[in-house]
Amino acid sequence: MALPFITQGFRMARRFSVVLRSVLALALAAVAVPMVNLAGGELADLLRLLRGGDARLAYDLLWVFLAGVAGSALMVGVAAVAKTAHAWVLFALYLALGLYVTVMAWDDFPRWFTLACLLTLPLQVWLGWWLAWGRRRA
Repeated sequence: MALPFITQGFRMARRFSVVLRSVLALALAAVAVPMVNLAGGELADLLRLLRGGDARLAYDLLWVFLAGVAGSALMVGVAAVAKTAHAWVLFALYLALGLYVTVMAWDDFPRWFTLACLLTLPLQVWLGWWLAWGRRRA
């Protein structure tokens, strides 16, 4: 009776696939965030935007927001199961990193910029979740 061992092997392969896709989703999100930010910086150079000032910080904030949405959409889109749970995990990671960066950069940037980076995190994750998964469910 080799049949139970075969079906158990299929279940193990499925679990491995789910775990692998979750790890891949996190890795892609971790790569996407700085890549989108870098793309925004390169585009600013191509557009010859001036460095410094509130207008440039607002432009950079837009790209920080878009990077967060891209990372969230990738994580939720690549995850095999529990897409909402993956979004919550990413939100927790974003929040931990956001709090650390806010504390470390508090004196380096205007308060509105650091607070906006932190306070837009829920919207970034929700919008990425909605673009990757929420629209299909509605």
